[in-house]
Amino acid sequence: MNKKSIRQLTDAFLFIFPQTIYVCCSYSVMNSNQPVTFNIRTLAYLALNAFGIFLIYLMHEFITPFLGSVIFFVLFRPFMEKMVNKWKWKEGWSAILIIIISFIIVLIPIMVFCYMVYGRITDIISNPDSIMNGVKQLDAKFMELTGRQLLSPDLTTKMQEQAGQMIPSFLGKIFVVAGNIAIMYFVLYYMLTQRKKMIGEVHNYLPFTAENRKILGDELESQTLSNSIGVPLIAVIQGATAGLGYWMFGVQEPVFWAVVTAFASILPLVGSTLIWAPAGLILIALGDTWMGVGLLIYGGVVVINIDNVARLILQKRFADVHPIITVFGVIVGLDLFGLPGLIFGPLMLSYFVIFIRMYRKIYHVDATAAGSSITEKRHDD
Repeated sequence: MNKKSIRQLTDAFLFIFPQTIYVCCSYSVMNSNQPVTFNIRTLAYLALNAFGIFLIYLMHEFITPFLGSVIFFVLFRPFMEKMVNKWKWKEGWSAILIIIISFIIVLIPIMVFCYMVYGRITDIISNPDSIMNGVKQLDAKFMELTGRQLLSPDLTTKMQEQAGQMIPSFLGKIFVVAGNIAIMYFVLYYMLTQRKKMIGEVHNYLPFTAENRKILGDELESQTLSNSIGVPLIAVIQGATAGLGYWMFGVQEPVFWAVVTAFASILPLVGSTLIWAPAGLILIALGDTWMGVGLLIYGGVVVINIDNVARLILQKRFADVHPIITVFGVIVGLDLFGLPGLIFGPLMLSYFVIFIRMYRKIYHVDATAAGSSITEKRHDD
């Protein structure tokens, strides 16, 4: 089984597992006076879960657009209710307006970024000599400073060949993304126009009490608001701050690199450092030592700290999420779900903590009492 198949099964398992655990716990509590037996009901439930996992495995390609539609639904549902109930708009037209607004606010900046990157790649391929001259100049400076060659002739040739393959690969991914966006908006339209029926059906099928459903719903809303609003704002702030540094220290095309830095800041751990640190080192290697050192100091002192301050203020305002949950959740989420993993990765870890609390509440588990009983048992032994 390859890595992709394992990831698909993992996606399916993550959708089904919480429901299975909770139902088993509830069934055990309802029959606490009797031992749990493997009866027809249990067999039927396991068969349903197996069939559900199989269906999700077959439709794994649509998980990312589905999660994207869930994000937009959570964000725009209050506005939808206001248009329909207060302004008396029709359901269909209200949903279409929300789709247009979300497209303008969210997708157009991403399309502009893709257009800028595409233009940059096209320039590299149409005029490779200017780029390669700069690379050779950097290699010569590195050789002068360290006595070692950074780029061999074979590696330089391979870089030119790979640059020629970038455009077909880039265009292919654009078509895939466009298809996912179309599916996402198709699902979002029916989520919005049939929201009451959908929410009612979700409540009926979720094996949770009304109190626990509210806890899970509130967590989904807070995580969505925190990451879908907080992360772009932090990216804009960090990109603008880095762009100012690029302009001050003589980096060519500071606006372009500011936009790239903003998108790179979304990545966990490394973030914007992936852009401004190499830029500073390149300036040093090309002979602009003080400019490069200045950019490195500016990035390490200003750019990183403004990211930390903005993240602390904005994300604490929307959802008080522990940084460990956010960092590891984003790393796992991006690998499993793509861009929606920025939200559903941390949400998945938060739900795990919530399920533990539910379990302890159902079984009336007291950690102190449990520890005392274990200690007493060891003394008895």
